[in-house]
Amino acid sequence: MAMQVAACSDKMPLAPVDKQLAKVPLPPAHSYIVQVGTAGQIPETVQQAIRNAGGRIARVQPDMGLALVTGLTADAANKLRTSGAIAMILPNVRRQYVRERLSNARVVRFTGRTTAHAAARTVTALANPDPRTAQFFSDQWNMTTIRADSAWRSTTQGAGVTVFILDTGVDTLHIDLVGKVDGSLSTSFAFAPNDTVDTLPLPFGHDVVGHGTFVSSLIATNSLGIAAVAPQSRLVMVRVLDDQGSGDDFAVISGILYAADHGADVINVSLGGYLSRSNPFDLAVSDLIQRSVDYATARGALIVAAAGNEKLNTNTATSPKGSYADSTHVLAGGMRHVISVGATGPIDLKKFDTIAEYSNFGKADVAVFAPGGNDVDTTQAGLSDLVLGACSALVFPECAAENAYLSGAGTSFSAPLVAAEAAVIKAHAAAKPTPTALESCVLKSADVVAGTSRPDINYNFGRIDVLAGALHSSCK
Repeated sequence: MAMQVAACSDKMPLAPVDKQLAKVPLPPAHSYIVQVGTAGQIPETVQQAIRNAGGRIARVQPDMGLALVTGLTADAANKLRTSGAIAMILPNVRRQYVRERLSNARVVRFTGRTTAHAAARTVTALANPDPRTAQFFSDQWNMTTIRADSAWRSTTQGAGVTVFILDTGVDTLHIDLVGKVDGSLSTSFAFAPNDTVDTLPLPFGHDVVGHGTFVSSLIATNSLGIAAVAPQSRLVMVRVLDDQGSGDDFAVISGILYAADHGADVINVSLGGYLSRSNPFDLAVSDLIQRSVDYATARGALIVAAAGNEKLNTNTATSPKGSYADSTHVLAGGMRHVISVGATGPIDLKKFDTIAEYSNFGKADVAVFAPGGNDVDTTQAGLSDLVLGACSALVFPECAAENAYLSGAGTSFSAPLVAAEAAVIKAHAAAKPTPTALESCVLKSADVVAGTSRPDINYNFGRIDVLAGALHSSCK
């Protein structure tokens, strides 16, 4: 039987019909997403209708014919919806997207000399130091498990490929990230919750949560403290989350579209969160996100997303916390053109391909696995089962010197390994693969976990192998 290669699912999101939306009153919201017609300029009649309702157009996404409108009461929004001037209006919901909690239980610092570190290095495979010389490489079981260390010696390490990261920002002054983040392309669509008119975006180079800095350092570093999978790739931070790890629907959609329009080869979205299948507004948001993903794919970008940390069996839609049958993952479950990544992790540094105790799993919605760390044992000894990442100077006092690293676990930290693998494969390939072909390369080259088949009911295509991906016959 032929093996079908698909990231998670080819089914369409369950978009609501207009009549179903029209029957549900719009709730009060900080802002509303308005469908203003086809892509392009907003007609003056629509602009006038929004002004008459007391609203203000804060931002526009012409590629999808969307506008973000602030200043509307729920009553005004409902009247605008029935006026006939607009095609659709949805509440722009702020959601908690980052659920990993970093800990300062194990903070380590680089002790080597940094006077001539990455800012002065040229970004070429030959000039870059061997990532295996990074001070804490011996603790990075995640790199050796996926054979990233072998791939460093036989590939260009992602040179010439750009990975866009949608996250909480990035500490661009960390010694392992200096010179790796393209500041001219990086941007922010994140706003503080008390910014009622969305006029002051939070800086992309300011990471209080620490999540975006950690994620970025798994993709590319200067190989000083830690090694990364694609050290020669270029990073671009598109901040979509605030200082609490929350972000709204319009920011996520805008981030994907921005990356697509600015030359992204790969887009990493390590965001957790769920939409309700019984809420027509959530279903409409899912449809808009799918449209933005399709847009990015058509422009050459492969999207990689974290599968989620709810211990969800996607085959049965159940978890220890209860049923998820009424929920769909914001960006992973059910989305076309998205590689959804689950997490593996050892217990006491044994059985490295064990599905992490927190990770969602199941071939219904999880395409492939990568090391994300395991946190079964919370004792000091158990910290070795976690993964290392760069610590933003704003997260803990121990990280203020821009040379510190800490441990964490989550599918947020397995997804960037896949994004980086895709960067390595694309850079190494003579004929640059399309997003669909690149997705196929990642999945077909994954290692079958011992005792399973492919696709497997729980592991789907298995656990990634960077060297096998770069050298796979369909990936060259």
